[in-house]
Amino acid sequence: MRRGVLITILLLFFFTGCSSRRMVLRSETSTPPAKLAILPVDNLTNDVLGAQVLRTVIYAAFKENPKGYEVQPIEDTDELLLSEGLTDGGQLRSINPLKLSEILGTDGLLYVKLEELSLMTLPFYHVRKVDMTYKMYNMGRLYSEEPLVVANRFLDINGILKTLDDPSNGLAYASKGIVIHQGLRFITAGLGKHELRPEMGMVSLKLLRTLPIGSGWNEEYREQVEREILKLREKFIDNENFIPQKLGNEYIEKKILEDGIQVIN
Repeated sequence: MRRGVLITILLLFFFTGCSSRRMVLRSETSTPPAKLAILPVDNLTNDVLGAQVLRTVIYAAFKENPKGYEVQPIEDTDELLLSEGLTDGGQLRSINPLKLSEILGTDGLLYVKLEELSLMTLPFYHVRKVDMTYKMYNMGRLYSEEPLVVANRFLDINGILKTLDDPSNGLAYASKGIVIHQGLRFITAGLGKHELRPEMGMVSLKLLRTLPIGSGWNEEYREQVEREILKLREKFIDNENFIPQKLGNEYIEKKILEDGIQVIN
């Protein structure tokens, strides 16, 4: 009986946190962009390399499956941003998206805010997690904002029960699992330039699944966008302060469901 209660408690703990809620901005347009610039990641973690790798993984996912979007090469985006003195994703918060579209020559902007990168290896419990939120804009208007979480979790119930039955060997049972997952950690770091690159790939594919087909197929729309960007540049040349300030943002609450591999041994 006690074993059954313990297992139930462990499973409840295991799945707690697999769903949560986050406030996001309501969409301002229903038209997806045609040409997309993937902006430098707004990194809220201490992992500088992780933010850089995540951006390249997202770019690679779009190159593999453009889904109707013409994606501007990252090098071109960075060169244009650098010409304006912009080198960090955090700096972009203070720049109006319409101004960024004028700078980059794209109707679409993809902002990525990296909320969490975590790789936790504990006795009998292991987590590999990527938590991010993206915003996609079309000519200064928000098309979509979505939080995305991927967490691969492993819970070794068998090891816990063995430890209860044989406490003298509990450390050996726990150490075995830790060694296995530390080995996986170093392998993924060596193959993918970052320990959590597999999870970054998963969250990138999840991002693509949340998006509709882009407007890149619509030649008439693309020509219209080119004209609008030219007009936009003329306006910025004549008056840098012509963009009206928004009076307020409307937020809605979204439920976040984690994707990921859940392993119970």
